[in-house]
Amino acid sequence: MSPSTSTNDHGVVTTERSTVPEPLKAGAFWAAVILPFCSLALLYNGLDTGVDYVTLASLLVGNVVALVVGHDYGQ
Repeated sequence: MSPSTSTNDHGVVTTERSTVPEPLKAGAFWAAVILPFCSLALLYNGLDTGVDYVTLASLLVGNVVALVVGHDYGQ
């Protein structure tokens, strides 16, 4: 299902606001702020095992998801 679109007075295409609840957006926003620091800490300590690589990949995927979900928090 795609969001409905419309054109405003300036010819810019806008989309309808998402249906993600505001508390979830807030959590995702702050997760997107915090997760890069966790990734940096993991990289600083070194990637010695396969578990470290999986953890880093999971942090990166989680960060991308958090960025997408929380991108319009506070607007």
